Amino acid sequence: EAKKLTDVDLFGKSDPYVKLVLSDNKSQSTTIKKGELNPKYNEEFNFVTDGEKELKVEVWDRNTIGSDELIGSEVIPLAKVYESGFLDTWIKIKSSHSKRSQGECHIILEFAY
Repeated sequence: EAKKLTDVDLFGKSDPYVKLVLSDNKSQSTTIKKGELNPKYNEEFNFVTDGEKELKVEVWDRNTIGSDELIGSEVIPLAKVYESGFLDTWIKIKSSHSKRSQGECHIILEFAY
């Protein structure tokens, strides 16, 4: 889930989705939540890791015309997840150019051997 997302659309409201990026060729995305700045996804994703050190969380606005727009992102270091097996946290999503908060995203990570 996410909350307090910045509305980046000039007309209407953002249609956000979250993209989880483990590496260049390992990424998965949530469904798009139309016009929702506090979306609830409750979706589960599974990755096979090769010792990647971080997970990038990107929040995007789906555009019907033109390219999708990056609302913001944050990187989660995976060392603690590998060590404890679990992480339940809220992260601040930051703009790539200003580093200002663009909202928050709730992430639950579980590591299994």
